[in-house]
Amino acid sequence: MANQHRLLSNKNTLYSLSLAALSLLTLSACDQQNTATSAQSATQHATSLMTQVTYNERQMLRPGSQLIVTLSDVSKTDVKSEVIVQQILDITQAPPYTVELIYDENKIDSKHRYNLSARIINKDKVLYKSTTAHNPFNETQLSTPHTIELERMNDTQKPDVSLYNTYFKAITLQGDSVTVLKKEPFIQFDKDNRVHGFLGCNNFTGRYDINQQTLTFNQLASTKKMCSQNMQQEQAMLNALNNTQHWQINGETLIIKDHNQQAQASFNAVYLN
Repeated sequence: MANQHRLLSNKNTLYSLSLAALSLLTLSACDQQNTATSAQSATQHATSLMTQVTYNERQMLRPGSQLIVTLSDVSKTDVKSEVIVQQILDITQAPPYTVELIYDENKIDSKHRYNLSARIINKDKVLYKSTTAHNPFNETQLSTPHTIELERMNDTQKPDVSLYNTYFKAITLQGDSVTVLKKEPFIQFDKDNRVHGFLGCNNFTGRYDINQQTLTFNQLASTKKMCSQNMQQEQAMLNALNNTQHWQINGETLIIKDHNQQAQASFNAVYLN
């Protein structure tokens, strides 16, 4: 009888060990499957963005030059842009440079604004950089590869002029060169948040609000003189002011932009004697 109890006990022990081993194997298989599923899910969210970077000048770059291509979220104007992905490459040949950016598509929000930019540096000094906004997710810019044009940075570039109390002569309005008949269109900002200028036929005054790189005009009013010429250009300048959301000064050039960071007008500083 005792032998039967020992035999039964041994069988129960073996059965329990078998169940435990089977459970461990099942858990291990589940872990492996979950790991594989997670890896596959992560891979499915990886998306590539092809870019081609070029510049017009065909001169040799200094040894050790590097190309930096960056995709950033620029939706928040009052804080530093969020970098989605960035590639840094050593330059060993002449342009154009083809760069593939791999990013997580889950980080892209259709309601946000993005900018694709590039620059060439050498020992922390910028030699070339892109100066225009380029949203790769904009419907008008869906063709690939996305071309980024770089501009050479002048070693003797003049320092940025002040926005305030500077006479800015209008150079372009919504992509067209300004035509001057008798008096040039201009704009001038006072430090008390007032603005005034000349539209091409009529003078205007108003107020502006500014916060770092954001800029809006309000309470704009102008004289009511009718001119036989340049009224279309005057309306273009007024539209540019009403559409302004951002501003930028490069050296002696002021650029006002809309909410999509598209240039609406450009002005050059003029020093009056």
